[in-house]
Amino acid sequence: MRLEEHYLKLYRGLQPRGLDGGTEATLAELAGLLHCTERNVKLLLRGMQARDWIRWAPGRGRGNRSRLELRSEPDRLLLEQVKDRLAHRRLREAVALAEQGTDTPEGRRQLAELLQEAFGYRREASTDDKTGPVEVLRFPSYRQLGSLDPAYATRRTELHMIRQLFDTLMRYDRETDRFLPGLAHHWERVADEGGRERWIFALQKHVRFHNGNPFTARDAAYTLERLRDRGQLHAVSPYAPLYQGLEAVAALDEFRLEIRLREPLGPLLGLLASPAASIVPAGLTADFAFRPVGTGPFRLAERESRFLALEAFADYYKRRAHLDRVEMWCLPSTYDGNEAAGAEDEAELGGLNFRHFSSSRESEKSGLQEDWLEETNIDRGCKFIALNWRSGASSPWADAGLRELLASMLRNGPVRLEPDGNRGPLANRLIRDLEGDALDIASPRAPDRKVRGYRLTLRLVTYAGAGHERDAAWLQRALAPYGVRLELSFVPYEALFEEATLAEADLYLLEQPVHEDAEWTLLALLANANSPVRRCLPPGLREMAGRLCTELAGEPSRARRLALLGRLEESLLQERAIILWYRWQQSASYPPGLRDVSISSLGWVDYRKLWFDGRDEGDGGVTPGSRR
Repeated sequence: MRLEEHYLKLYRGLQPRGLDGGTEATLAELAGLLHCTERNVKLLLRGMQARDWIRWAPGRGRGNRSRLELRSEPDRLLLEQVKDRLAHRRLREAVALAEQGTDTPEGRRQLAELLQEAFGYRREASTDDKTGPVEVLRFPSYRQLGSLDPAYATRRTELHMIRQLFDTLMRYDRETDRFLPGLAHHWERVADEGGRERWIFALQKHVRFHNGNPFTARDAAYTLERLRDRGQLHAVSPYAPLYQGLEAVAALDEFRLEIRLREPLGPLLGLLASPAASIVPAGLTADFAFRPVGTGPFRLAERESRFLALEAFADYYKRRAHLDRVEMWCLPSTYDGNEAAGAEDEAELGGLNFRHFSSSRESEKSGLQEDWLEETNIDRGCKFIALNWRSGASSPWADAGLRELLASMLRNGPVRLEPDGNRGPLANRLIRDLEGDALDIASPRAPDRKVRGYRLTLRLVTYAGAGHERDAAWLQRALAPYGVRLELSFVPYEALFEEATLAEADLYLLEQPVHEDAEWTLLALLANANSPVRRCLPPGLREMAGRLCTELAGEPSRARRLALLGRLEESLLQERAIILWYRWQQSASYPPGLRDVSISSLGWVDYRKLWFDGRDEGDGGVTPGSRR
């Protein structure tokens, strides 16, 4: 821990005593505050006194206490030290100090402006003089990344990173509604002797993983076998039920893969193009989820608990990315108290890809970014509530009136959720671009003002971030006048759907990321027996979902499969088993020299498409917040 950090810890630890004019303290007390020995305390105090941060008068004789005067205001000290580190390009030290946080809103604002000098899209000198300048995208995040193993990732930031690190056998193109070659350049369906289907995939040659190993059909077979959970030591993938129709997967030779099916499987190509089916090397290392290896356009260069760096993969089998490096820094303290900005929402949903630390629409219009461009979009996914029928017929949700009250509060109650931060319009379907195919869903009835007698306590479970704290608190206030007391439980994302959590949750507040392929998204959410929605359903709806999904698997027409999934979605919405809320407003602000910026289905910008035309080139490159 640096001397500045010790001082901040000391100041904040002693502040409750009142620091005007100094305070009395013993070495033992200070050692307890700083978690070190009295000998080390003396060394630290000596260093602080040499910098004129403190005045220290040791007590003389038995029973005489020492006197300590803290002379440097913590916000000012932290800002000065961060500024000094940035001036000397010691970014890691600056970020470590920034993570200590400031004590006032003004301090947070000044810290944000300082960090703008280091974050953003920049051209920087390379450590290797032979390679020339390096183009770097550096941005903050309010949380640490979780597992980057494709078989287990369900959260949008992780899914976005997986798309940068991995490839799939094929990919879905939303503009043409077609499946295009990926790591497989050709595929065909043939019938075996028993009339069952098998598919042969011809794989790209000369493809390498980021560790230099060649990609072969053995890796593709291992990836798909792992998803079926056949003979694996890992936990079951949440997507496993969708891949049970694959009877056998085998490498016919180095570049031919065979998939045998139990029954015809209409969504097969979509399953193979999904992020869950991203190709991993056969025989994974124990730390693969933290340090993944793929064949994608970017490779993992560095990863620590609060830092991740991707670098363009020079041996990528397609065109190398123009962007050289992407850095993601976890800085949760910079967002504290910034409720008006909805900054946590933006961080989770991609809004901070380029608009680093902008605190409001007003700040975007300020001189700091007056020449920047902006891409805006309404998220294809939405926030929603899933009702958990954990106790079956005795569940509180057996009361249709209660379900209707909740739907009315969310959709058209007397207390409306006003647009704020990134809140956008109400959602009418799980996926925005399917809203043209309207479902026959009755609007919830306005709540009867006379209904006040529920006297009921329900537990809402969600996870911290993505605006859930604010939205859960709003719903808690909205239901209180009707006698419904909402207990809010925030659990780690990884624990959301553990059996112990499910056993205590009455309703979940969730948000649904949407992939390019709408069918895959609906399959993962509605047809997947492991999904949160399916696990929360009452028995009758669960059985109906199972029957529809059996019919769905054998349907060769994509349009008819989407129609079947629409019927299931309609039933769940009509019965208020799930209640849709609102969509995010997404935006990315960026300097004019950055080209090919577009917001993906996951709300992020695809790094492989970005390039810099050099128009704002200068000493140190493009710096967010600078005027040119």
